[in-house]
Amino acid sequence: MSNNLTCIAIDDDPLFLRKLETFVMDLPWLNLLDTYTNPVQGATAVISQKPDMVFVDMEMPYIDGSYLMDWIEPKLRSMEKKPIIVLITSLEKADIAEMPKVSGYINKYDMNSPDILGERLREILGSS
Repeated sequence: MSNNLTCIAIDDDPLFLRKLETFVMDLPWLNLLDTYTNPVQGATAVISQKPDMVFVDMEMPYIDGSYLMDWIEPKLRSMEKKPIIVLITSLEKADIAEMPKVSGYINKYDMNSPDILGERLREILGSS
């Protein structure tokens, strides 16, 4: 991967965010701008920082990932370059066909190393 991509992660699980942060540090082509356990703060950061990629947890209290993306969609439409949305889930299989704003998903339990994260992201980027 020759181009560096910036990203933001939004997940209510601080331990998972720490794991993701550690794995991203091992991927030289990916730069994590920040992590958010509060989805509203995370959405605000997406709008203001304009990352290339956003990791969003599918299941969070009060605001799930799908609702969060619908909520910020009007702001995303005005961006010159829309971020790649990667859903984070603990579900075995996510039906992203019903979510046109989502480019792909990563299963939390399958992501056990930076290599697996990088491989899955390359698959998602190749299909975006």
